[in-house]
Amino acid sequence: MKIFALISLVISLTLCANNEINSPMVLPSIGNVTVLQPGNDKELLWVDEQIKAIAPSRVGIADGFINSLIDPIRYIAPTRLPSKNSGSALLAPPKLGSMSLIPAIQKVIEEPLRLQAVMNKSALINGKWYKLNDTVRSYNLAEIKQGSVLLSGKKSQPLILFLSKSNNNITINTK
Repeated sequence: MKIFALISLVISLTLCANNEINSPMVLPSIGNVTVLQPGNDKELLWVDEQIKAIAPSRVGIADGFINSLIDPIRYIAPTRLPSKNSGSALLAPPKLGSMSLIPAIQKVIEEPLRLQAVMNKSALINGKWYKLNDTVRSYNLAEIKQGSVLLSGKKSQPLILFLSKSNNNITINTK
């Protein structure tokens, strides 16, 4: 096994050495070859100048100023509320049967009703088209006007939605 690993290593090294990337560049034998000496290349001189320009140490903020700043992510220990009993700060265990087995249903917060468009006795409210006497949530669509709609509900107070002008670039083309 060791012999096999040694042979494979030797073969892989010889293959890598024969690779064009790793082989030294062969200069053409015909014509004159000009080899640039270090320091003669203008681009390299420019790079050297840039490196020398940024080499001096930079002046920053003093350590004393940084240490005087207030840490914005400092942990603040919670304060304990004063307990009725001067003894243990632990809470008493709940009484049996006091905890409900059914979790409380969370109230869903609904998006407010918005009138987006009115066309041909139909109204676009929150992305859905409604006609007269259709039900919108708990309201009944009682009246459709050119710029508003009237919603009447079980409660005595009606709800009026107005059309807001939000985009002047909308054009409707008919054939």
